[in-house]
Amino acid sequence: MEIWLVCLGLFLRLVNVLLKPFVAFIGGPKRSTPFPEIRNEMLNIPAVDLAERIRNKELRSEDVVRAYIERIREVNPLINAVVEERFEAAIDEARKADVLIGETQPLWLIKNYPLLGVPFTVKESCALRGTPITGGSLARKGVRATLDGEAVAHLRAAGCIPLLVSNTPEYCLNWESYNHVTGRTLNPYDSRRTAGGSSGGEGALIGAGASLFGVGSDVAGSIRVPAHFNGIFGHKPTAGAISIHGHFPMSTDEKFARLLTVGPMSRYAKDLPTLLHIMAGPNAARLRLDEFVHTKDIRILYAEDMGFNLGHVPVDDDIKMALYRAVQYFKGHGLATERAEFEHMAEGMELAFSVLQSLTDVPSIFHNPDNPKASPNLALELVRCALGLSQYSLAGVMFYVIFGLKNFFTAERLETYLEQAANMRKQMIETLGTDGVFFFPTYPTAALRHYESFGHIMGVGYTMLFNALGLPATHVPLGFDRNGLPIGIQVVAAPYQDRLGLCIARELEAAFGGWRAPN
Repeated sequence: MEIWLVCLGLFLRLVNVLLKPFVAFIGGPKRSTPFPEIRNEMLNIPAVDLAERIRNKELRSEDVVRAYIERIREVNPLINAVVEERFEAAIDEARKADVLIGETQPLWLIKNYPLLGVPFTVKESCALRGTPITGGSLARKGVRATLDGEAVAHLRAAGCIPLLVSNTPEYCLNWESYNHVTGRTLNPYDSRRTAGGSSGGEGALIGAGASLFGVGSDVAGSIRVPAHFNGIFGHKPTAGAISIHGHFPMSTDEKFARLLTVGPMSRYAKDLPTLLHIMAGPNAARLRLDEFVHTKDIRILYAEDMGFNLGHVPVDDDIKMALYRAVQYFKGHGLATERAEFEHMAEGMELAFSVLQSLTDVPSIFHNPDNPKASPNLALELVRCALGLSQYSLAGVMFYVIFGLKNFFTAERLETYLEQAANMRKQMIETLGTDGVFFFPTYPTAALRHYESFGHIMGVGYTMLFNALGLPATHVPLGFDRNGLPIGIQVVAAPYQDRLGLCIARELEAAFGGWRAPN
């Protein structure tokens, strides 16, 4: 256990307590009117069912796309999640899909275009041809993607229709989606609270019923934390299962591809296997998603927190109780359940940080293509941020202040933590095997108030650990806390056993209700 990390965690929590009145004031009042209800039933149909109904000519793709466009226009002024839309192009693509359906046999469509005519949204950091890919950076304003990222391309090849690109923090370096290009994304369940990050725009749109599913990316919880805060499903696949080609930012370090994953975010658990299969492209066979999984044969392991560490953010009782209820549900249906104790879990944050520190090429918000070796004056940028004069976000600068310390650990400690991480990965893989899943909090609290993320930075250890270990993890919504905010847990499996977590997610959706619209 690193004393400096414990002290940092305690200091940040203290700062958070001291600033709470200020945060509550600048966060503004709670929305006084109900969130717009979903009036068009087409918006409540899962993607796989929607595709079938469009194929069978029960619904027209153009009508579905127009319904989602109307919903986006209705709610985006309340959540500020859209970077740029492509509505006219989407309507044109929907019309072409309807024409193809009118001329083609359904069986051929199922094989070649399994989700033909179904609209979706894309995190701005995942390239969508012709749309911005700024990473929320003023220095990159005007940069547009010339090609689709590989995962986006697979979805489009399956017939899906992209509607827009959604907001992220600058360079995806925050657990709150704010930048100087698009501004701050708000949580549809409580506008005083964050939608999370870095896939916060996707989380807010999907949670608001303005998107059916979306493409997100996750380097330290960036799919699962927004999924948790917005009451939806989010899957971080096995490292390497889905190509990260076309993502910005990127690193040349091969270890970065283990930390960063691209994956689906969805309102409905039943859509996740299909989305994962399509997005994985040539890697889909390794995931064996077409194999039938008997829920009764899955073992449930669980832990309610990371263990004792003064620097950790305590897990809320409401989240612990939701986890216990999920365990008891499966125990009551005859599944084997067992509390798990993995070695070095209490040092999970250190293990995750050690993998981050071992990277040799960290993407920089200060990158200057005209002078690649130029180094910023971090102290000066912090002063500029405080005065509102910096072109960079405070979160982005603070990341490089922390990383500028560089040696979080001595070389000896770094080697020790990397070895412990490798041992923990081995232990979890052996324990979970091909029939086990691990229930664990996704984040210690429900959605934070705006500006509170710095004080809770240690909470990201709950998700970042599984990026460092390269294990698949699915966030599953499990209702609401005492304040009416969405909460849930993540279901972790061994590498390429993603289908186990997806199976459990669907069972939990049926038992606990899954996504529920904000009101």
